[in-house]
Amino acid sequence: MQRTKRSRTRPLRFRRSVVRDLRNRIRFALVGLLILIGLHVVSMITFEHLSLGEAIWLTSTTITTTGYGDFSAKTAAGRASTILLIYLSGIFLLTQAGGAFFEFRILRRERKRRGEWRWDMRDHIVFVNAPADEPGDYLRRLLDQLHRSHANFANVPSLILTEAFPDGLPPDLEDDPLIVQLKGRFDDPAALEAAGVDQARVLIILAEQEGDRLSDSRTFDIIHRLRERGVAARIVAECVDDLNRERLKRAGASAIVRPLRGYPEMIVRAIVAPGTEWIIERLFSSEGDECLRFDVSVKGIAWADIVSTVLGANFGTPVGYADVQGQPHSNPPPHGLVTCDALFVLVDETQLPTAAMLQKLLDGAPHRAPA
Repeated sequence: MQRTKRSRTRPLRFRRSVVRDLRNRIRFALVGLLILIGLHVVSMITFEHLSLGEAIWLTSTTITTTGYGDFSAKTAAGRASTILLIYLSGIFLLTQAGGAFFEFRILRRERKRRGEWRWDMRDHIVFVNAPADEPGDYLRRLLDQLHRSHANFANVPSLILTEAFPDGLPPDLEDDPLIVQLKGRFDDPAALEAAGVDQARVLIILAEQEGDRLSDSRTFDIIHRLRERGVAARIVAECVDDLNRERLKRAGASAIVRPLRGYPEMIVRAIVAPGTEWIIERLFSSEGDECLRFDVSVKGIAWADIVSTVLGANFGTPVGYADVQGQPHSNPPPHGLVTCDALFVLVDETQLPTAAMLQKLLDGAPHRAPA
C-alpha cells in the first residue's frame, strides 16, 4: 500500500532531485568560470603587462575560442596561465555549463509533455478527470466549441488534471498551445495546488465513465474539496444519476449536466450562458419540455403572429417550422411571412394540442400583406 501511495504522489514532485542536480551543475560551472576568467585577467595584466580592457578582451576571445590574434600571451608565465586557466579548466567548465543548460531545457520540455510541470496559470479552465473513451476527440470538440462560442473564451488556456495520459496529451490535443496537462489526482492537495484551482475561471468535473453511477461519489468528493479550500470559481459537474443532482448542488456545484459524450455543447452552454444547459437538458427528457412536430398548413402568416397566436391559446411556444420542401427553420425573423407544412412547438405536460386544434387556431390568425 505504501508503494502505491508513493507512485501516485511521485509526479507532483516533478523530479526535483534531477532538476536540483542540473541547477547545481550549472551554478557550479558558472561560478567556477567567473573565477577562472578573473584569475586569467589578473595573470595577463601581471605577466603580459596588458591594460584591464586588453586583458578582458584577450580572455574573452580565448575562452570562446574566437582568437582574433590582435593580442596573445608571449611570456612563458602568461602562456602557462592561459593553458591552465583557459584551455584546460575554462573551456571545460564552459562546455559543462552549456551541456547542463541544454539538458535542463530538454528535461523541462519532456516534463511539460508528460504533465509533470508546475504551471503558473491564472484565469484558466481546469478539467478534472478525462473521459475513458476517446478523451482526446471529446475534449478537442468541447474546446473548439468553447473558443468559438464566446469572445471572452477565445484565448483562455485549459489545464487537464488527470492520470489518464501517462505519456502526454492525446494527438488531438498535443499541438494546441492553449491546452496543457498536469498528471495528478483530485484527492491530492498538491495536485490541486499545482493546477491553480484557486486562480481558475471555471472548473469542469468530468465523469470518467458516463454510465458509472459511482463516479457521482467521486464528483461529490472533488466539489467538497474545492469548496472547502475556498475556491470561488464556477464549478460545472457531470452527474450520471439524476437522484444525485441535489446532493452535488448542496456540495457547491454551480451547474449540473449529464455526461453526453456526443454533445459537448452542453458543458459549453453551462460555461458561457449559465442556465441554458438546464433548458437544453429538459428537451432531452420526456418528463420535461418537449419539442413536437405538428403537420399544419400555414400560408403567408408573419412568424410573430404565429407565435403570439399559439402562445395566447396556451398551446406551447413555436420555435421553428418546416417549409413546403421539408427544410426545417429555427428562430425565423419575426416579421417574415411564413409558408410551411409543419410547426415545431415546445410544449410541457399540461399543453396537449393536436394538429387539428393548431390548424383551426392558425386559420383564424391575422394575415399580413407582403412588404
